[in-house]
Amino acid sequence: MQMRLGGRELREEYRRTVLLPRPDGATWALTLRPLRLGFSQWLRERGIVPPTAPVKPMRDSQGRLMRDGEGLVLMQRDEADAAHGLALDGYHQRLATLLVWEALRDDATLEFASQPPKAGGDWRDFADALTLELAEAGFTAGDILWLCEEIAALSNLAGNHAEGSQRRFFGGVTATSG
Repeated sequence: MQMRLGGRELREEYRRTVLLPRPDGATWALTLRPLRLGFSQWLRERGIVPPTAPVKPMRDSQGRLMRDGEGLVLMQRDEADAAHGLALDGYHQRLATLLVWEALRDDATLEFASQPPKAGGDWRDFADALTLELAEAGFTAGDILWLCEEIAALSNLAGNHAEGSQRRFFGGVTATSG
């Protein structure tokens, strides 16, 4: 049985064609679809999750370990850890790339060379391959950010994970970076 509103079946297939201007004056017409319900869970099931910051012992102003009432050393997350920052940037880049891939999958004019992994495959490697493919095709970090904004609007997302990926997606993507 299909959901109904006012007696009419709800089977809307929303699509929006956006025009992405190119530096040479050309325009790419891309057809987006909204993100599916449960897309965040779909990502988590495939291992696309934010990294956890490492922990380090807390120290007082004299550099001594701080302890709780039971004598256990107090720990704190080290959000400033360089490796964690790089891992977080990688996560957000993969998230943004997969958002764009998901929204463009039904565009009949666009064909991705990178193929999704088979069951049990590594979706992070797939996202990294997509990022490289997009960069080699001429997409910039700004293009990905703009597409994420369009996808968020089409998907009726506000204050969401797409916005977080937009803030963190960095521009150093080149054909040789991975």
